[in-house]
Amino acid sequence: MLETFILDTCVLSEASKRKPNPAVLQFLETVPDLRLPTAVLMEVQLGITQVSATDPVRAVRLGNWYQWVMSAGFPILDTTREVAEIWGVLAADPRLRNLVVGHAHAKRPRNGQDVHIAAFALAHRLPIATMNLRDFELIDRCYPLPGLYNPLEGRWHVQLEPLFQEVESKRKSVLAQ
Repeated sequence: MLETFILDTCVLSEASKRKPNPAVLQFLETVPDLRLPTAVLMEVQLGITQVSATDPVRAVRLGNWYQWVMSAGFPILDTTREVAEIWGVLAADPRLRNLVVGHAHAKRPRNGQDVHIAAFALAHRLPIATMNLRDFELIDRCYPLPGLYNPLEGRWHVQLEPLFQEVESKRKSVLAQ
């Protein structure tokens, strides 16, 4: 397995549950380099704020968990110019429109963060760890992603091409020298 992943919100937030899935917790505990895109921070804050309207006690617990996550030292990926440009291309693609703009009767409003997270993956050439395969597989069909790994299943759904992996491995060894 690769050592570096971009986390989707669903993977990170699994750790906030009272009974988190053991496979996801093991993934979070054993992968040495997990990166958080700012899109995930936005979605976590959105969720905590929405919960506070109906369950303030749970919102406080989630807020404390979020502070623990922020103090854990995960590298935060900022929305750079390159990420913003890729995000703009993805968000403008009519094939991905339902990932950006929700409809009035949707259970959950869309905020475009899956497209934003995909832009990070494309810009940084890193795979995404997610349990939200449907949306990311749609993005991958339009813009091939570096990888999609589901830690709940322990299975790759999209994986880097072997040639690209070899080039990346050589690049890293050159940079390490």
